[in-house]
Amino acid sequence: MQIAIPSYNRYDSIGNKTLSFLKNMNGFKREDITIFVADQQQYDLYKEYNPGYNIVIGEKGIGNIRNFIANYYDKDVYIISIDDDVDCLLSLDNIETNNLFIDAKKEMDVTGICMWGTNAVKNEFFMKNQDKITHNLKFCIGVLYGFINKKFNTPTCAGVKGDYLTTIWFYDNYGGVIRYNHIYAKTKYYAKGGIGSKKDRHDANEQAVKYICETYPQYAKPFRRKDGTAELRLRHAHKFETEFD
Repeated sequence: MQIAIPSYNRYDSIGNKTLSFLKNMNGFKREDITIFVADQQQYDLYKEYNPGYNIVIGEKGIGNIRNFIANYYDKDVYIISIDDDVDCLLSLDNIETNNLFIDAKKEMDVTGICMWGTNAVKNEFFMKNQDKITHNLKFCIGVLYGFINKKFNTPTCAGVKGDYLTTIWFYDNYGGVIRYNHIYAKTKYYAKGGIGSKKDRHDANEQAVKYICETYPQYAKPFRRKDGTAELRLRHAHKFETEFD
């Protein structure tokens, strides 16, 4: 198991957030954690504030760094990708989450599915009406997910919708995605620092939504928010029939 943390300009907070959170999770050692940064300046800052961690210079931009991570590790390595500002994992009914990374790998081994994720946000009413674990087409948010490295690279035009495209690609190629519907990562979207920004997302959505919906019309459809922002929805009704369902 390898833990990959794409990070930008959060050298002074990652220690109290994601790195602190990871200390409560089982199944890996500190030397399995790698922080991926944009350039030499960022590298020097992260080394100063977070001594003892493996830090690698990758590329700037969330899509670029995620592709860099996939190419950095060997094929078929089990990777946990986690953002740099995760406080903790929360769940319905106080479900134990310390073994999530291990349990998810066992689920992948049994099913042959190569990606897992969690719910995107806390919505208890919505969450409690779902099965704890599903294999159909459900969005796996990029804040925290695990995958068997198949050397998939997200096209540049997918932009800030890269986690949607990654979900679809793994679903399409490996017969499903594993989602833990009663678990979600606590984080603050669009917080200071980080690789993406709200403005970047707004500017890139049009192109990304168009590309994904045209490439995978069987899995995604476009819509617009009230402010006119382009968005997409996954076709959750689509489901591969397997012996595990």
